[in-house]
Amino acid sequence: MLELIKFVIFSRVPKKSIVFYISFAILFGYIGYISYYEAPYYVNEEFRYLSVFYLTIMIAVSPFNTRFGLASKSDSDFLALLPFDDDKIIASLILGSFIVNVIFLSIFMYWFIEALGIAGATIIPAFALLSSSLPAVLYNLNNRRKILIDLVIVTWFISAIFNFQLSPLSMFYGYFEGYVISYAFAFVTFSIALKKFNFSSYSNFTVSSEKGEVKEEISFKSSNPLVLTLTRNLRILEVGGRVNWMGVSTFVSRRVELWKVMLGSSISAIVLYFILSRINDGSFLVFYVLFGGWFFMIMIASAAFITEPIWLDMNVMTPEEFARYYLTSKALSIAIILSPFAILSLILGYLGKALGFIVFIPLSSIFIMSLYARYYQQRYNMPINVSPIRLLVSLLTSIPLIPLIILSFLPAYLILCLPIMFSFIVFYLTISMPFIFSKSYWESTIEKIVTSVT
Repeated sequence: MLELIKFVIFSRVPKKSIVFYISFAILFGYIGYISYYEAPYYVNEEFRYLSVFYLTIMIAVSPFNTRFGLASKSDSDFLALLPFDDDKIIASLILGSFIVNVIFLSIFMYWFIEALGIAGATIIPAFALLSSSLPAVLYNLNNRRKILIDLVIVTWFISAIFNFQLSPLSMFYGYFEGYVISYAFAFVTFSIALKKFNFSSYSNFTVSSEKGEVKEEISFKSSNPLVLTLTRNLRILEVGGRVNWMGVSTFVSRRVELWKVMLGSSISAIVLYFILSRINDGSFLVFYVLFGGWFFMIMIASAAFITEPIWLDMNVMTPEEFARYYLTSKALSIAIILSPFAILSLILGYLGKALGFIVFIPLSSIFIMSLYARYYQQRYNMPINVSPIRLLVSLLTSIPLIPLIILSFLPAYLILCLPIMFSFIVFYLTISMPFIFSKSYWESTIEKIVTSVT
């Protein structure tokens, strides 16, 4: 069984990465411990919010994380051939994932210690065990039921912000009950996982879930290429991208109907409104939401072009036209998804952040998708090759983020200053519009994509 656990661990985290992450956690955990007693109260409060939101999101996402939650398709195929009972395989999967999640959560030890002092380190095993066990408990439920259960869990976790002492995260607000409840919840979930999880059933479920089928046809009532592209990209959203999970490179992508993502962003914005209404100064929290919007845009930009049947598009459009319509529709879909957070920012009086959500992040996506399409191509089931040009592209994609950060911290009276506002608009138009109108760039880029030359 020990060998099985080692297989699960090292199939996810290389040995060198384990040493690096543990060293990183110890160093920054020590720094957090020193600064905890010297930092102003509002700094500790900020890290409480960060920790609550991060742990909530991590647990909420875990039931849907088929790649790293328990076992991938290749893991299942390999484990099924080994002469071990299902009970040992199940326990090894969960315990191996638990150790991986402990290592991963340790990276954020600085946050937890900055929020709770040295006691922050003690919460890591509980939430690592919970994020490893929950996928095993809910693996055979459909997404609708998982979402309903997730909503209950998220509400329960977030209730800590409202001083509900029976929340698993209430320790961040001074309630010892949080420690007890989080560990009790983790051990109960772990026990249920050991009894309920069936490896053979999970393997079959993993295979069948990877075989998609067309559930609904899209009716195209126009022959105009722009309208066709908008119709498709404003209906279906591709989210995913190039992922490096603790040293293991892979590519994941999911297609989601836009209205579902829009519903999720609207609910999140409403919940944030009630949370922020209880805080005297919520500008720092809105900034982190803006930062989250940026990373969501990166997930969409990373999946751009990869699943698109470009060889068919080229029958009705030139490369320049296709790129223009495609990039515009993607940027528009990002603006629509982030619009609830823009409205929230306006209601709270944060004009700079509102512009970031509705204008500057969508414009940044055009710049990033264009660079990715030419210099950072990735195909399914192919390793991610590191090269100097890709490292340079990674650095270049951070350029639009810098003025966004500056803008979000500018005082309101400066944001309303027309020259400053005009300079930001000019900057984002300057980095994005050349890609919209460059004929030669897209002719060579589309040729690269179609011929799969990277």
